[in-house]
Amino acid sequence: MIRWITDSLGTAAYNDAVHDEKTFQIVDVRDLVDKQGNSTDAIRKKIDETLDILKQGKKAVICCDYGISRSNAIAAGVLSQLEGIPFSDAVQRIISTTGEKKIKVQMLSAVRKVIETEDILHPTNRSQDTIMIVGNGIFGNFLKKLLPRHLKDTSIISRSENKMGLLQGTGTLDTQVKENDVGYIIHLAEPKMSSDNEAIGTSITLLKNCIDVCCDNEITLIYPSSSEIYSGYQSANLRASECLQPNPKSIYGQTKHLCENLIAYSERTDRLRSIILRYSTIYGNRRPQFLYNFIDLANKDKDITTHMYRNGLPIVDLLHINDAVFACAAALKANRTGIFNIGSGIGLTTFEIAQKIIERSGSNSKIGHIDIDEYVSNVVLDSSYAKKILHWVPTVDFDDELKLIITRSIEENS
Repeated sequence: MIRWITDSLGTAAYNDAVHDEKTFQIVDVRDLVDKQGNSTDAIRKKIDETLDILKQGKKAVICCDYGISRSNAIAAGVLSQLEGIPFSDAVQRIISTTGEKKIKVQMLSAVRKVIETEDILHPTNRSQDTIMIVGNGIFGNFLKKLLPRHLKDTSIISRSENKMGLLQGTGTLDTQVKENDVGYIIHLAEPKMSSDNEAIGTSITLLKNCIDVCCDNEITLIYPSSSEIYSGYQSANLRASECLQPNPKSIYGQTKHLCENLIAYSERTDRLRSIILRYSTIYGNRRPQFLYNFIDLANKDKDITTHMYRNGLPIVDLLHINDAVFACAAALKANRTGIFNIGSGIGLTTFEIAQKIIERSGSNSKIGHIDIDEYVSNVVLDSSYAKKILHWVPTVDFDDELKLIITRSIEENS
């Protein structure tokens, strides 16, 4: 199927177009590689060949094997030259008219080098004062709101993964980072449901597309990981530093571990610069759900049920969302690559948390438990490395914050 970008310029898979060549001329770009390595001369030749056909008043269809990446990247270069529009605008026009979002960022960059001047091409002169948050959700909203307080003279922009079409390809994100001179990307894009097998593939696709853009534009990637990468351990109380070997059990933990491995691979092969922040359980703004469920039950004087695993009561390392944002800001300020465990360093059992809630709310609730025929990891993160390198320490006291949360909850329900 030929997808027409203008009345006379289209793209297609070669086998779809070759049978109808009587009404147009084919520009065959199958001899280009769909990755890094194409010479500027080879790309310029394809663009000029297409422009010559169009200047003769004929129709041109640019063809690669599948009509996805090489053909549309060259078409963007042709459209930019033909209409005198910025290459980024041409790329967006190609995406909107063809619906093709899987154009390889390496192909787009190669064409851009032919179309645009050298001072636009090289991101090494970037001030690195612009941070892009890719993804949304509660943490993304807090980052957008609070990061400017920690990072003066820094521009914070936010884009949802859906708006960027990140699951489908890299074209829109690549255009956005170039237009906004982005120096850092905080990658928060992940599926809404993170507890099924489909989430693994989706998360890796989202991250890989983001990594490709980061590598091609020399952008530092900030990746929030999770203490769930240690969820396979069976301990009474395990203090985990960055040296502890990941041992994920949950789907979410496995996903985070695989994503960390993908980042490590890209560091070795594509010179990616990255900062991984392994967060413990973040609380605040009605998360995690169990904490607010306990508070709601206590406010109604209803009994609270906790769990008892084979190796005892589950232990949670609770980190306030403001401290999580502060850790991200500290990492950006330090500009040190690596992996950092970010937690409160204090482990509380869910039974202890329920007790605190009952005491502070003056509730008549009772605490019971149900037995779970399984082990729990009971991990508390050791953040001493983050303290040393990033000069970060948690500042929000859980007991003080719990009082405020309970007070707000009572006021909301009164």
